[in-house]
Amino acid sequence: MFSTNTNRAFVLLLLLAVQLPLFAQRVDPPCWWAGMKNDLQLMVRGQNLQNSTVTVLEDGLSVKNVYNADSPDYLFIDMEVQRAGSYTIEISQGAQSAQGAQGAQGAPGAPGMKKIKIPYQILPRTENSAQRSGFTNADAIYLIMPDRFADGDTTNNFGKIDRTHLEARHGGDIQGIINHLDYLQDLGVTAIWATPMLDDDLSYHNYGITDYYKINPYFGTNELYKEMVQLAHEKGLKIIQDVTPQHCGVGHAWVKNPPFRDWLNDTNLPPHYEYFSLEALSDPHSSKIDRDFTGNTIIYKQMPDMNMRNPFVLKYIAQYVIWWIEYANLDGLRVDTYFYMGLEAAKWTKLIRDEFPNMGIVGEIWGNEPSILARWLSSDSLPMVMDFPLQEALVIDLTKENAHWGGKMRTVYNALALDFVYDNPEKSQVVFADNHDMMRLYNMLKKDSSLVKIAMTFIATTRGLPQIYYGTEWLFADDSRGGPHANRVDFHIPSEPAAAQQDVFKHLRTLLNFRKQTPVLQGGKLMQYIPSGGVYTYFRYDENDCVMIIINASDKVQSIEWARFDERLNGKTAGIDILTGKTITNGEETEVAARSSLVIKF
Repeated sequence: MFSTNTNRAFVLLLLLAVQLPLFAQRVDPPCWWAGMKNDLQLMVRGQNLQNSTVTVLEDGLSVKNVYNADSPDYLFIDMEVQRAGSYTIEISQGAQSAQGAQGAQGAPGAPGMKKIKIPYQILPRTENSAQRSGFTNADAIYLIMPDRFADGDTTNNFGKIDRTHLEARHGGDIQGIINHLDYLQDLGVTAIWATPMLDDDLSYHNYGITDYYKINPYFGTNELYKEMVQLAHEKGLKIIQDVTPQHCGVGHAWVKNPPFRDWLNDTNLPPHYEYFSLEALSDPHSSKIDRDFTGNTIIYKQMPDMNMRNPFVLKYIAQYVIWWIEYANLDGLRVDTYFYMGLEAAKWTKLIRDEFPNMGIVGEIWGNEPSILARWLSSDSLPMVMDFPLQEALVIDLTKENAHWGGKMRTVYNALALDFVYDNPEKSQVVFADNHDMMRLYNMLKKDSSLVKIAMTFIATTRGLPQIYYGTEWLFADDSRGGPHANRVDFHIPSEPAAAQQDVFKHLRTLLNFRKQTPVLQGGKLMQYIPSGGVYTYFRYDENDCVMIIINASDKVQSIEWARFDERLNGKTAGIDILTGKTITNGEETEVAARSSLVIKF
């Protein structure tokens, strides 16, 4: 945590960002840290800034280059940071200051010259900040949509809350998350992924950012966000920030007045979705026109895409993420629509991992072929992806007979059989049954709670990092009115839960807490057996430990064929089914009820 003086200095800098007089009105980032590997690049926004001169009045921070933008209202400044301290950046504009693209000399006192002095803080980095481990395959992630989770502070509702409307703001906020930290700790999750909370004046979901350095007032303040991270850490919970490097909100200042003509992708391109293809960016046979369209088009008019091929865009978007990691002491990132950045994605991610080499970063790449995901994975840049192919396979297996493909659970088996395309599937895949962009699991599984329990058994015990969508533990269903916002219902803990809700909650809580205490489930190897009769058996194991998982997705009771698993059991005689507490003995007649699962710790 920063000192009180540091916090006061930061608040002052935020005030200055909107109150700077005359021709300079805002500086991003609002502060920085000594000891970063990448040079700092400031964006100054104001009026008629072209050909300004920039100097720093104190030693320890110096100007390397000054760049004019296409718009006269922006200036970009490369700074070299020697040490932490309080500095004064002087920007002069007017007579004899027109010195081209770079320089730090002018003619102080010249007639007609305008000056502004901007206080700027370079802070010392938190001890061991660069070495933070981030989130890993040992974690279990809980996905929250803050506006729909819990309203912990009604004073920030500003009279604009309408819980009867699916597309309106419902009032959830940071304080609501803080109030539920004990609940999440007890549930057994170890990391919280909250969808974006930066300023967005357009929508409750907050994916159209209008200020990259400010928490949306509907959620709280920068200081409260940082406090939430600290309180979560005290309870053993990590915080993953959802970032949107490839698009902003239509209300952002640079949409009407972009710094460079190519700051945004072409907003005039028609949305010909039939020409848009994720595969075009990885297809070795694709045409340039298809690659360019997929990587450069605007998908949603309300969320214009930034042109990451512009080096100033790339630097700005990487810096804002680095700033939040350092400022708030974050543990990881979830990157929205990672592939929209195209080939620049790896460059952007590398800038962040240069500062935080062990940072947990998971990219959303919505493809249903493992080879597509593998194309974007890289130990140097993107270390994790959301496992959409496995999610699709799981839902198929629990809702269809799949006779053509070998029966229930064969689709899951086949999906995992393609893990050879990944370098390290145990550590690179975030596995999930549903999320905020698809129908809720309870609806997908036709409101069969026994199938929800099977899905949770699988997500909590297969290879990779499990992610649970808020409310799944209570069998949350889509709003009956339907539509793209129907799955984003308001969270609540039922005061009188139905028997099925209690059953699913207990089931998932048991699984997550068992996983948290069982290293072999976090990082052990996976061995799976071809499903037979709707029964799928697999093991998580290492040299010392072994957990056997049996999923019976069929509609009839099935018996365990013990001899088939001798290779993996290797003489182990007895274990405990952690879901029931019963002792299970190798070789004895053991039945698995229809639509149920066993998780046996030997």
